[in-house]
Order: sequence, then C-alpha cells, then structure tokens
Amino acid sequence: MFQLPQRPQAPRNQTAEPPQDLPTLGVTDGHRPAAPHSLEGGVSDTAIREQPGEQANRWNAPPPPAGPPQTVTVTPKLYSGWLSETHPDLSPMTRESVIEVKGQWDDSGHALHNFGFNFSKVTPNALSKTSLANTDVLIVDCAGEIPQASLGIIREFVANGGYLITTDWSLDNCLAKAIPGFVDWNSANSTSELVDAATNNNPGASDNADLLLNVVPRAYWKLDNKCQMVRVVRPNDVTVLVRSKRLEYQDPNRAFALSPKGGIRIENTGILACTFRYEKGRVLHLVGHFDNNTDLAFNNSLPDPAPRIGISLRQAIAANFIAAALKANPHPIGKGK
Repeated sequence: MFQLPQRPQAPRNQTAEPPQDLPTLGVTDGHRPAAPHSLEGGVSDTAIREQPGEQANRWNAPPPPAGPPQTVTVTPKLYSGWLSETHPDLSPMTRESVIEVKGQWDDSGHALHNFGFNFSKVTPNALSKTSLANTDVLIVDCAGEIPQASLGIIREFVANGGYLITTDWSLDNCLAKAIPGFVDWNSANSTSELVDAATNNNPGASDNADLLLNVVPRAYWKLDNKCQMVRVVRPNDVTVLVRSKRLEYQDPNRAFALSPKGGIRIENTGILACTFRYEKGRVLHLVGHFDNNTDLAFNNSLPDPAPRIGISLRQAIAANFIAAALKANPHPIGKGK
C-alpha cells in the first residue's frame, strides 16, 4: 500500500524566507533584473541573475510581466469569444455536464456563466444525493468542505473517467482526502496579491498541452488571502502547469529544494496550477480562485487579465480543462457502472 510521506522538517540553519533584496510590493521574481525589454503584451524578456549559492535551474527565467497590472472590466462576450475561438468544435452540453459544488469563498459559477458553459450548482451536503451519471466535470469551490461520506463519491467519479477541478482550500479539505498521495497542503499560505505566472514547457506539461491551448507563457495571477501552497507528494505523476517565482520565495519547500539532501525539485515550488491523472480521470488544482475577483462583490472586474487573450490565465486553463472533459468520453459513472 502506498504510504503518504511525512512533510519534511526545515533543515537546520536554513529558512524559506526571501532574501533581503526581495521587494515586498508589486510583482517580482525575487531578483533585481536589468532594464527590461518589452515584448508582446508588456512582458519582459529580462535575463535573471542567480542568487549566490542557488542551484542553476530554468525557473530563473522567464521573468514576470513588466509594469503594474491593470484591472479591467471584462464582459461575457470576451470569455465566450475566447472559448469559441479555442474550441470551435465543442459539443453542446446539458446542465448536468458540469456540476459546481458551492464553496464559501470561490464562485466558479460566475466564470462558467461568462464562458457560456451550462452547469448545475449543488451544496456540499447535497452532493451525496446528486446523480453524476451524466456529469463530465465536477468543480469543488474553495473552501471545499466536503462531508466525509462524499469524498468516496468524488474518488469514484474521477476513477471512472471524471474530470475534477479544485480551487484553493479545497486542496486540504477535499482533494488530499478524496485522492490522497498526489498533492497536499504544505502548511504555508500566500498573501492577497498579484504574482508573476509562467507556464511550464517541460515534457510533463507537453503531455497536457490541451490545458494550455490559446494561453500566454507569462502573465499575472491573482492570489487571495491565505491561499494554500502545494506540496507535490508524487512528482513523477504530478505535472506543474504554472508556477510563480515570487511564490517560490514564499514556499517553505524552496529551502529543501536548494539543499543537497532536500529531495524536492525546485520546479515543484511556487505552484499555481498542477494536474495529474487518477485511474481513468484527470484532476486540476488551482491555487487561488476560478471566479473573476473575490475581493469585490459579484462583478466583471478582472485584476489579472493576461496579455493578448484578455481573460486571466487561471480561467483560461480551467476552461481548457472543462473543454477537454467534454471532448473525452462523457458521463464517466454512467458508463461501466
């Protein structure tokens, strides 16, 4: 039986605190870059120095976007336009195709409505009474406080080919309990801020290229107060899709990654989005929320629009995941159960 490893203790005389030159405001990758050269969408191609003693790794580049982000008002037309451009062959769907499990802090339904996805919303307590026979995607909103009796339903749904999205605190409250042994919470939290975000181009990410369709390689990413940071338990099975240099410096696992005996890959720190396959199904976890802007009431204000595409990178990846589910074998529990 697979044994979940214990969270490592911090090495003696090592901390995960950022270096003294790490700015505390704005978006940064933890280094002082040279003068940036503006590329498409205001994204910088500045070369990044390595800190003394830091192991060389490709995550010293690319740098974050240059200049402050601009909060914009986005209309449903922008979301639905991006979806139809990216997935022109998307089949019609019913309200049962996507089920949102209502959370206290996230509201995926707001973004789903903007994209034009049909969906149903249920409470965590109602999930055990909800048929998933015609469901392709299950979304568990933050805080993801799922009753113990329903965790097995979620595990069975994914095992039979279902696609599961979890956001923020759903990591510890739902995902790590329903499908243990892949990712969990490393006990650290973010602050409420915009951080740099870079998509992954390693072989594992290329195997999940359908989740990175029509996105940009660099953007901002909205984090809410006390977002749960991710620890990868099974690195050979989990693919990091997006990560942040700023979040890496806040991640306690960074100290272990830079230690010769740390046993943690540097590319598995500062995680913003990750995915893995469980039996016949797939899982996507987002650090932060699917909704537009949880700092404000229900609205169309977007704090982290990505260059060129206009919607946020986090929302585009989630929409690609939903589209991938709708294109795969539908109704996972209904088939073979």
